[in-house]
Amino acid sequence: MHTHLLPHRPPQRGRQRGAAALAVSLILLFGMTVIAFFANRNMIFEQRTSANQYRSTRAFELAEAGMEWAVARLNEEGGVDAAPNCTALAPTATSFAERYLPLAATGFTFPGFTAGTTLYRAACRMSSTGVVTCTCPAPAAAPAVAQAADTEPRFVVEFQPGPEPWSARIISRGCTNAGAFCFDGTGSPDGSAVVSSVYKMRPRFPSAPGAGLITGAQASTGGNLTVINKDPKSNGITINSGSVVNLGGSTSVVTVDGTAPRASVLDNDVSLRNLTNSDTTGERFFRSFFNASFSEFQSNPKTWRITAGTCGSNPRCTQCASANACGQAVTDAFNNNSSQAERFWSDTDISLNTSNGTTFGSPTRPLSIATTAATEFKGAMTAYGLFYSATGSASENYNLSGTGNALIYGAIAVRGAFNKGSGSLRLVYDANLFNPTINRDVMVRVPGSWRDTLGDL
Repeated sequence: MHTHLLPHRPPQRGRQRGAAALAVSLILLFGMTVIAFFANRNMIFEQRTSANQYRSTRAFELAEAGMEWAVARLNEEGGVDAAPNCTALAPTATSFAERYLPLAATGFTFPGFTAGTTLYRAACRMSSTGVVTCTCPAPAAAPAVAQAADTEPRFVVEFQPGPEPWSARIISRGCTNAGAFCFDGTGSPDGSAVVSSVYKMRPRFPSAPGAGLITGAQASTGGNLTVINKDPKSNGITINSGSVVNLGGSTSVVTVDGTAPRASVLDNDVSLRNLTNSDTTGERFFRSFFNASFSEFQSNPKTWRITAGTCGSNPRCTQCASANACGQAVTDAFNNNSSQAERFWSDTDISLNTSNGTTFGSPTRPLSIATTAATEFKGAMTAYGLFYSATGSASENYNLSGTGNALIYGAIAVRGAFNKGSGSLRLVYDANLFNPTINRDVMVRVPGSWRDTLGDL
C-alpha cells in the first residue's frame, strides 16, 4: 500500500508582510497626526501670544504717548479750545495748563483737585489713516471722553494731586480700542496699559529781584531817570549795585514813606560784588534771577530766540536785521495765538518803541528778556517784566538808551556796569510781576516717580 503525502506548502510570507506594513503605516500616520495636532496647537498658541504681545506693546506705547502729549501741552504757550481738537485760540484764552493745573493764589498748589475724582481728563484717538483727534474738556464737564470708532486706539490722561507743592501726578491710560479702562465704553479693550509719574512745576523766577535796578558793577545814571520802589518787603531798595552808584543828570529815586531817598540806594553790596567777581562766566549771576543757566534758558521750550544770525530748524525763533525789527519780533511772538511768548533770549539789539507797540507785556503776562546786546525803550511806551543784560564779563558795560517817556514796571538787571544815556525813563519796581502764580514755567518729571501700574499709586 502506497501512502501519498501531500506536498508541504510554504507559509504565506507576502500576506504577513503586508499586514505588518499596514500596522506600521497606521502607527506612523497616527504619530504624524498627533505631531501635527500639537504643532498646530503650538502655532495657534504662539499666534495668540504674539497677538497679545502686540496689543500689550501697542497699548503701552499709547500710554507713553499720552504722557508725553500731556506734558508737552502743559509746557506750551497759548490758549486751547475745549473740543474737538484742542485747537489754539487767542493768547488771552485759557491754556491747557491753566485748565487742568490752575495755580492757587497762595500756597503754591494746583487748586480744585479732589482725590479720586474723574473730572480732570483729556484724550486723543487715532484713525486708521493716522489722523489724531483730541478732546480737552473743561474740568467741570462730564468725565467721559467721547470717542468715535470703537476700534480706534486711544489714550486718556488724568491729573491728580501731587505729593509736593506745585506737583501733580499724571496718569495715562492706553487702549487699543474702546473700553471701560479708558473711560469711553463698556467691557475690556483688547489691550490696555497704564503709566504714571509725578511732575513738578519749576518756578520761572526763584525770587523777586528786590530792587528796580540791579548791577554787578558800577551804576552811572544820566538823562531823566526815575526809579521807584515802594514795596516794604524789599525795604524799598531802588538801586542795588556791587560797586559805586553815580546819580547824574536828573536822576531821582522814590522809596517807602519815611525813608530818605538816598538810603534806598544800596551801593557796594558785598554779596552782590562777590557773586559778580567769583563768577567768571556770569552763569551764577544769571541763575540767581532766572533759576537756569544760559543754555537751560535758551533751550527752555517757552523761550523765544531773537537773533541776527539764522534760526535753523528752531520754530520759536525770529531772525531780524535791525533793532526795530527785533522789537517787532517780540510783539509778534507775544501776541501770536500758538506761541504766546513771554520770555526771550537775544544776541542782538532790541528796540521797544511806539512803532512796534505801545505796551509790551502785561501785569499778568510779564516779559523776561535776556540779551547779550542792548535793549532800547523809546517813546511813550510801557513795558512789564525783567530786562536782563547777560554780559559775559563784569567789565562789560550795558548802555540803556532811550528817548521819550518810557515807563517800565518790574526791574532791570545787568551783570556788568550800567550806564543810562539820554531820554526819560520811569522804572517802577513791582514785586507782583515776579509772583509764581502768574509766572508758570515748565513741568519736569520727579525722578523715581514713574510707575506702570495703578496699584503702586
